[in-house]
Amino acid sequence: MIAASLSLIVWHVWTYGPSGHWAAGDSVDKAFPLLLWGELLDLFSNNHGILAELWDILPYFLVGLLLGGYLRTYKVAVKLQASLRRYGIASVFLASLIGIITPLCACGTLTTAISLLFAGLPLAPVMSLLVTSPLLSPSAFLLTLNDLGPEWTVIRTVSAYAMGVFAGLVAHLLRNRGFKTKELFVEGAIVRGDFHDEDYPDERLRCNCREKFGNRVAVKTSNKFLIFLAKSAEMCWPVGKYILVGVAVGSIVERYVPYQWIYQLFGSKDPLSIVWVTFGSVPLFLHQISASSILAHIKSSLHGTLDSGAALAFIVGGPVTAIPTLALFWSVFKKRVFVLYLVVCIVGTILIAYGSKVLVFVPGVDTGNALFRGVGHLSGGPSAVIEKKGPNVRVILDVNDRRTIAVADSDPIGGQGGIIFDAALDRLKDAARLDNLIYFSNAAQWLEKDGINSKKTILIYGSWRRGGNDTVKFEPLQNALQKHGFTVKVIDRSQAHHLTDKHLADYSQIWMIFGESTAGSRLKDDEIRVLSNFSSDGKGLLIMAGAGEGDEHDMGATNQLSSKLGATFSSYGEYQKEIKVANGSGFFNKASALIGRVLKIFHKA
Repeated sequence: MIAASLSLIVWHVWTYGPSGHWAAGDSVDKAFPLLLWGELLDLFSNNHGILAELWDILPYFLVGLLLGGYLRTYKVAVKLQASLRRYGIASVFLASLIGIITPLCACGTLTTAISLLFAGLPLAPVMSLLVTSPLLSPSAFLLTLNDLGPEWTVIRTVSAYAMGVFAGLVAHLLRNRGFKTKELFVEGAIVRGDFHDEDYPDERLRCNCREKFGNRVAVKTSNKFLIFLAKSAEMCWPVGKYILVGVAVGSIVERYVPYQWIYQLFGSKDPLSIVWVTFGSVPLFLHQISASSILAHIKSSLHGTLDSGAALAFIVGGPVTAIPTLALFWSVFKKRVFVLYLVVCIVGTILIAYGSKVLVFVPGVDTGNALFRGVGHLSGGPSAVIEKKGPNVRVILDVNDRRTIAVADSDPIGGQGGIIFDAALDRLKDAARLDNLIYFSNAAQWLEKDGINSKKTILIYGSWRRGGNDTVKFEPLQNALQKHGFTVKVIDRSQAHHLTDKHLADYSQIWMIFGESTAGSRLKDDEIRVLSNFSSDGKGLLIMAGAGEGDEHDMGATNQLSSKLGATFSSYGEYQKEIKVANGSGFFNKASALIGRVLKIFHKA
């Protein structure tokens, strides 16, 4: 994988030149080794590079280690496993829970499963354990929270549990068809004995537990706190190496893999994309720890929104069919057991991904985006289409191939604050309708969090002159924002006919509303400079376009500013009056909100 990644970087620099900003202007005069070195340096060290992302992940990584250390110190998995044989078919549901809440023993999932089968446990709960354990753990849960947000964390958790239940129930139904415990293993494939014994002859199954740092400490002391620290520390490399792989591979995919390759699997409207991703992930060694980071980068690399069904198939199907596990499975279990495991994993992934696509995901919506928390429907109506130009811009709402909301995260190489591009002025004209106010409140909070200078002060600036856009009523929006602690001022072109640094000095956010395409609404060059500098200072900016009463297709006034910041508005058209943004039950929304509070704690820390 390392060799493939380096080859891809070398090929990209050789073919297209460096993508890093360090080489802009004079890269032609540099020798190729210097260009390659600069590219690698930029990949690691820029403000959105590998090191910055690892620093962002660090608190989630540390808490994940501590949770795993606690569960292993007090042998939660062992205690739960001991109760599996008591509950019959209900043990399938308990085993699925064990798989997603514990990192199990250091011996590995498969050796633990074989031990349980030798102890007489039925295949059904063991199959549940085998399927769920590669899909989730405390560390993977927290990293998903950081990479993809609370909604995706809930979806991944529920999907992992559903996969375990599905696998266990299928195995239970087939228990009398050649899947009894005594008929599972290849004759002579496993040497009887204790896998924990350091003299056990089969290196594939020998766990070497006694050599682990945590167990060596446990032999020398009965102090539970010291054992807890040791067991947490020994997981640093086993977990950390997959974090490094996930971040590095994700960054390389986003930066160097041709866009069309990613789009075909994760962005196109192909109804079979879930099937292609599921089968394509079988030969990949995608670890649960790496999956969410890679998916987050795939999401960022798309011009449009992610196909959430294909994304779910990727983070479920990839880890559960890892090649090392399948290879050991093939050599130890009879072929019908191997086929059962592989079919259950593939069919389960496809069923869960398609089911979620119908019940949870909305096509063209960036599931889990902070701007859509608590939002079910938004106003549509007249709108432009947003064209992504900058690499840091992400489309988050794409209705029938018309991109209507996009964002640019804060702190790219140029240092700009967060930006929201919104192409439908009707959301503002009738802000009290549907969930528009929730969306705008989320937008204000996201811009404030994503900015450097947090004053919670917003200037809403209408590019029209007084009387030119009387249909926009700002009172409901002002009231909603004030409830969240924001101070809001609304002015138009007649009150500040020429924007200067002085006008913007007291604000942490500027909302630029372009409602008319008349000559008076166009900004002058020095006004564009002032607004660009405002963004470059790390402050938040919302740019909202709307059709004028004259030429509805003219977005020139808006694009004067937006084109400098990574997006343009074009192709005016009509949307449906209501745009659906989210599905989901009350449980889904409440669980996402609860986990979202955990996310806020980490951000504050």
